[in-house]
Amino acid sequence: MNVHPLTALMAEWLPDCDFAVLNHGFVTHGRDYQLIIQDCISGRPGTHRLTFTHVVRADCQTALAPSGWSTSWDDVFLDWERSKDMDGYIWGTNWSNAYPGITALNDDAEASDWGRQIGRPMYAATLETDRFKLRLIFHAVRSEKIDDDSSLIRQVIIPLKA
Repeated sequence: MNVHPLTALMAEWLPDCDFAVLNHGFVTHGRDYQLIIQDCISGRPGTHRLTFTHVVRADCQTALAPSGWSTSWDDVFLDWERSKDMDGYIWGTNWSNAYPGITALNDDAEASDWGRQIGRPMYAATLETDRFKLRLIFHAVRSEKIDDDSSLIRQVIIPLKA
């Protein structure tokens, strides 16, 4: 049995929660899905690119309840400075906190079915943030450290001392 690539990455350095998702979506060619994250609690703090390869399914939906949408509908919530003292969800932070976080889904029936049809191992994972819920079915995941910047996530996450 193959080791889930996300499990391997999490064992190496990727925390399961409390990292900032700065950007996410399909890359230009449309096969792979990319996350730009910022982390301050692992042994590799900084900004990282996670690339999920050979993505056959990507589902993204809101994590906000209807009441959150109702109170945050106006475009003023796209601007941090103008909305920071208002009641509602502030979209203008331009990032979301990975909580409850990222999960490798072992023995996922749909990923197994894709794997049988393609003839290559396929895996499933979810990522839940304060803003969205994402589910991916993919073949592999690569990580690349972009830089040492973790200044954004350090404003809200205080690493616990071991």
